[in-house]
Amino acid sequence: MIEFFMNTKKPTYSSQFKSAILLGPRINDENLIVEDVSLTEAILHFATVFWKVLFAIVPPPHWANGWPAFIIALSFIGGVTAVVGEVASLLGCVVGMEDSITAITFVALGTSLPDTFASVTAA
Repeated sequence: MIEFFMNTKKPTYSSQFKSAILLGPRINDENLIVEDVSLTEAILHFATVFWKVLFAIVPPPHWANGWPAFIIALSFIGGVTAVVGEVASLLGCVVGMEDSITAITFVALGTSLPDTFASVTAA
């Protein structure tokens, strides 16, 4: 598996944006079988295309030993964290909960559940 990633071409800005925007059939490299796009893949693509294009702004990781990609990706993570914090605060305000209780329940639950599912899958 690691050989696949080591042998792939280095991405460019244009290839990042193309892969973020385009939705089409994929060609399996091993036996050249065309895999069609399912309805679920199409719905998820159009639901998340904004985020895909936004995060395609991160420079390719091979530029300057990955430092520009690291810094910009870290700033994007900080921005998304701020948005999640504001949404959780607004949800707590609507429900009538204090910010600390909202942070403990909703935000902690939202960050811990993916790890739980990954651990269950690995086990």
